[in-house]
Amino acid sequence: MPSTGRCRSALPATTNVLMLLCAMYFISYIVRQNISTAIIAIRPEFHLSNTQAGLIFSAFGYPYLLFQIIGGVTADRFGPRRTLFFSGLVWAGATVLTSFAWDFYSLFAARILMGFGVGATLPTATRAMQYWVETRKRGFAQGITHAFSRLGNALTPALVVWLMAVVTWRGSFIVIGIAGFVWVVAWYWYFRDDPHEHPAITDAELAVLPKRREKGPPPA
Repeated sequence: MPSTGRCRSALPATTNVLMLLCAMYFISYIVRQNISTAIIAIRPEFHLSNTQAGLIFSAFGYPYLLFQIIGGVTADRFGPRRTLFFSGLVWAGATVLTSFAWDFYSLFAARILMGFGVGATLPTATRAMQYWVETRKRGFAQGITHAFSRLGNALTPALVVWLMAVVTWRGSFIVIGIAGFVWVVAWYWYFRDDPHEHPAITDAELAVLPKRREKGPPPA
């Protein structure tokens, strides 16, 4: 059989992309939930009232809601590779910036920034799977990615408490933020919006993946 000139990897490229998306769901749910555990140390340090602590928790939600829509539109226009790269930079950066907060207002601002970044990720991840998951496996792909998000949610309290004991609450945000930056680099390096452009994709994988629609007017 003639060579296609494509690189071969230990796992199929489609599997690697799905694993990257699972990792994104896992980390992004940690960065959105870690404040709930770290607040036990932050609150006395910043002298936060009950109302202020509640506002810190809710600050994430409003931009998150808005950027669910904006993120999806952006992914449609610019592609999931770039959209997840930049949104990942935002939520990873917001996580690190949280470690430098010094009062209620700076912490509130970091959580708003977090909502912008994380809000754009979920619709974009779904968009990324459009051409990378064969039609008959889309339910499985959605199921496993969402399972990893719940796993991140479940492990966050124990992970953050352990990191706080080792490197303080500020250090815990830095460590988690760095993990986010590592994912961002891996994503941009490996993923391609069009599977045909990926050096590790095989002809067998391409044969079962959905066909990309060419730009142009819709069929009559």
